[in-house]
Order: sequence, then structure tokens, then C-alpha cells
Amino acid sequence: MMIKNNPAEGVYILNKGGAVNLLASLIMLVLVLSSAVMAQTTLTFTTADNQEHSRAQAMNGVLTECFKRMGIVLEIVSMPSKRSLENANNGTEDGNFLRTDGITLAYPNLIKVPEKIAVNRIVAFSKHTDIPVNGWESLLEYHVVYVNGWRNCERELKKAKEQTVIKNEELLFTFLEKERADVGVFGQSTGLEVLKKLGYSDIKALQPPIDVSDMFLYIHKKHEDLIPEIVRTLQEMKKDGTYQNLVHREFQ
Repeated sequence: MMIKNNPAEGVYILNKGGAVNLLASLIMLVLVLSSAVMAQTTLTFTTADNQEHSRAQAMNGVLTECFKRMGIVLEIVSMPSKRSLENANNGTEDGNFLRTDGITLAYPNLIKVPEKIAVNRIVAFSKHTDIPVNGWESLLEYHVVYVNGWRNCERELKKAKEQTVIKNEELLFTFLEKERADVGVFGQSTGLEVLKKLGYSDIKALQPPIDVSDMFLYIHKKHEDLIPEIVRTLQEMKKDGTYQNLVHREFQ
């Protein structure tokens, strides 16, 4: 059958076979476009940070923007510290943040992205403000409490008089409030935010910090080829001011 065309009247009529072919072509086009959208890469990272805290929101914003620039959709899942590392290490999720240097020693499938995304001031919290703090060793004569999965505490406090490992930061500060331990170890900025929320005014951050550490993103080794681009993108964000804007916005 022929296609009947009457350009003068603006009429173009397809025969049955032509209509079928056109419909098939349109369906193929929709499938191709849908496949392209579905093929967009999505990565899932774990974190131990409470998502209500300012630092968590700032770092989520930084990494989401970084991977958006790379054409990757980022999903962030919060879970207890140790499990967040284990899930990332076994490949259930694709990476973990925020972590100090050296995580690969205990979790060999996690590769550090060598561009710092934050600085963490680790301090001793206590009701006993007369406790002198001079590095990790100065805490060894006390009963110390810390959050499960904190590798630096596990490493540095092995010889402490007594240790208690707790599930999360709110339980840590409740433990101190009830005076069930002498000292708790946690990040300064987030710790002060938690104390304000809980209303525990007698617990103080002792100075100076026990340690000041750069914090990094770790990704599973199956995505190791992305590391150079992640580094370049984070550096570009710092250069063009995006990183600073995202961090300062959350900490105002």
C-alpha cells in the first residue's frame, strides 16, 4: 500500500504497515532513552555520622556535589560505626566516610581517596575538668568510654585502666552524665552539638585536643579507578569556593 500525501492540504496519511513501523521506531527510541537514564551510575556510601548534625549535613553536601559533577548519583546511608565499615568493606555498599588515615590496615578492601574532606579534633569529654590531657597516653589511667568502630580509640586505648565500648555518641554522653566512666572520647564539634541537644551542661570538652586528624572518604576497591577523578573534582570545588560555601552554610 502507498502513503497518501496531499501537501497542499497538509495531509500525510500512513498506510497500516507504515504506522506499525513508526510505532515500533518510537517504542525503540523510548527504550533506548530509558536505558540511558537507568544506566546512570549510582553509588551508595555508608557513614556513622548522625544525619541531624551540622558536620554530617555539610559533608553530605560536599560529596553529593562532587559526584554530581562526575555524573554519578550518590546515596548516603547512616548506620552504626563498625557496621558502616564492615558493609563498605564487604562490598554491600560502595564506600564509607568520614574516616582517619589507616583504615585500610583493618579493612583491606577500602581504599582511601587522598584528598581530605574535613578535619576532626578529637577531645576528651568529662565532668572532671581537672583531668590533665596530653595526648592518648594521658588517658590510660582512667576509665574511658568510646564509640564502637573508632579504630584510633581501639588502637590507642588498649592499655587503659578500663574501657567501655558504646553503640553511639548519645549513649556515650549519657554514660558520662551518669558518671559510669571518667572520660569519653569523641569529635569536638559534633560532641558539643550532642551535649547541647541532650542538655548535659556539666560535661566539658577538655583541652587541648587528644589528636587533630584529617578525614577522608574511602571507597571499595572495585571503584578504585574513580579515585583520580574524585580527587580532581574535590580540588576544583575547593578552588571555585563550592566546598567552603557548603561547609560554612551548615556551621553558621
